Amino acid sequence: MPRKRKRRRRRGGLARLLRPLSVLLAAVAVVAALTLFFKVGTIEVTGNNRYSAEEIAAATGVELGDNLILLDRYSIQQKLFVGLPYIKEARINPNLPSTLSVEVMETKAVAALPGAGAYWLISRDGKLLEAVDEATAQDYLDIAGLEADAPAAGREAQLLEDSPITMDRLRELLAALEERQLMARADNLDLTDPDVLVINYDGRFRVEMYYSADFDFKLNCLEETVQALQPNETGIIRMTMKDEYEVRFIRSG
Repeated sequence: MPRKRKRRRRRGGLARLLRPLSVLLAAVAVVAALTLFFKVGTIEVTGNNRYSAEEIAAATGVELGDNLILLDRYSIQQKLFVGLPYIKEARINPNLPSTLSVEVMETKAVAALPGAGAYWLISRDGKLLEAVDEATAQDYLDIAGLEADAPAAGREAQLLEDSPITMDRLRELLAALEERQLMARADNLDLTDPDVLVINYDGRFRVEMYYSADFDFKLNCLEETVQALQPNETGIIRMTMKDEYEVRFIRSG
């Protein structure tokens, strides 16, 4: 009797050892099946406007016949962001059995920033989109007193070290102007004064504020001030007093 019990214990121990091995072999078989059968047969592009579906598909670097399961989605996104700068977001999803879905969101240029002997169109998020000539740059908000450091399309803009404003603050200002739909009324940003930021506005006003200002609040004050003025009035709208709620209008002439 003791011998028989001993044999049973040995068989049970062997079964316990074989069970995880079976699971591992099954997993290997599943992975092998996925990598063998699911190949890219179609690249489906949605959300595009500026770029054609063919341009976007080519920029992914994915070839027909590539394994759909093993694609590096992050790498594909980075190729799109750098190779096609107007793409702001991209979602990469494999749709089995053979379709790669590429959904993109495009951005637009809002301002022109000088740098490296050219003008660089930038998005409200500060992404460098493309280099243009001076004539083309005039169609966008001009930024005086700043220069892009080592600009390259598809990269985030960096400013020279002696710039009076940081790139983060510049992004905040551009976003605030666009969200309030004031971008078209801003003639240019003049940042040549290291202490005071100037917005030449609506062809009528020189708007002054500090670089450290709450841009949303100051632009709200600007709108209220302009609404209270006569359509033919021009001058300086000064928002650099000690009292942050004080706005002083100095008429021209």
